[in-house]
Amino acid sequence: MEPNTGFIYKMLANPRGDTPNTRFFLQAYAPLENGKLSPGDVLFLGTKEKCGELLGRLTFGELTQEQVRNYYIHGKEPTVRYYRINEEAARQAKERNSFSDYTPGAATASYRRMVDKAVAIAEQQKARVDPMYHDKIDYLVDLYARKLADNLNQGYGIDARMPSYLIAGGGNFSGRKKQKQNAASDKNVGEYLYIQGLLDKIRSTGTGGISADDRQAMEKLEVKLESLKTDQEHMKAVNTYYRKHKTLEGCPVLTPEGIAALQASMARDWRKDSVPYPSFHLSNNNANIRRIEQRIHDLKNRPEFVGWDFPGGRAEVNEDENRLQLFFDEKPGDEQRQALSHSGFHWSRRFGAWQRQLNRNAIYAADRIDFIRPEGGGSISALQPYNQKLWEAPDVGGDR
Repeated sequence: MEPNTGFIYKMLANPRGDTPNTRFFLQAYAPLENGKLSPGDVLFLGTKEKCGELLGRLTFGELTQEQVRNYYIHGKEPTVRYYRINEEAARQAKERNSFSDYTPGAATASYRRMVDKAVAIAEQQKARVDPMYHDKIDYLVDLYARKLADNLNQGYGIDARMPSYLIAGGGNFSGRKKQKQNAASDKNVGEYLYIQGLLDKIRSTGTGGISADDRQAMEKLEVKLESLKTDQEHMKAVNTYYRKHKTLEGCPVLTPEGIAALQASMARDWRKDSVPYPSFHLSNNNANIRRIEQRIHDLKNRPEFVGWDFPGGRAEVNEDENRLQLFFDEKPGDEQRQALSHSGFHWSRRFGAWQRQLNRNAIYAADRIDFIRPEGGGSISALQPYNQKLWEAPDVGGDR
């Protein structure tokens, strides 16, 4: 049964199927008050393996009926994957904190609306960027959907631990337990805000300009800076020539096509005494020059270490405490905890993180732990600014 719809799904043999691709189908059934099932829509017709896969994803709420229909009609594999929301925990959380009744399916419906919003953002971004970024955008959407489901389920569990003061009454209310509940809730809200930040990652994928993680970032920025400065000198030279000669004809820094284009632009200008390049062109370009210069300065003076996201958590650099800290969405298993301990990481109850002293040895140790590798692939060491500075250092030549 798909959560929140009330439908039951069955995979049935197709008596009229004469090819492997038509021998089975999926059908939705609506339960009746007398305990019987009313046949609904046929959602998919295909192989036994594909019908079985889609049945499982329907049953656990990873797909909707509409997605399965679209897959059958258009032949496009569903890219949106919904993760299961704990409806029972959501109901208990509602009952323990409100006098109003819980609407069955409300939590899952709210979750899916949020995922659908992320999908809409992703589709808009895909339309703006090169297709080479589409896989990364799809990955971020799935990561958002998975982490959001985990966070919401954890939040419902926290809210269901004990009733509010208004529901329980003073005699049955424990202030100490409520403090613990509030602390857990605050942490859960912090994780929720972090997860919502993935939407900004989706919006910026493919349009972030020159990334600081790019090993050639310094070189690219310097090339861009030189280009902007050249443009600035070109615009000044053209304006100086025009002010002196009152024409662009014969301007040594312009091609005939360039002269024609500027003349057409000036003819459309509403100003009485227009120039080839109005002052706002020069001021905007000059602002870009200053911005790029600042970025170059920041890259040259950036800190040695940066954190990263990994499947199921994130690594943060705590410079105040001089610690590399690992935060996990769920408690690591026995083997994972053993691997962390062998690599010099220790559990800090104060910070709720596994941590060790912040130095290059900590980065090298983290690189040897498979389950905290960066989500986007690659090594942890390659992300670090101190490593990138080595790549950016110029080759001065000479004997080695």
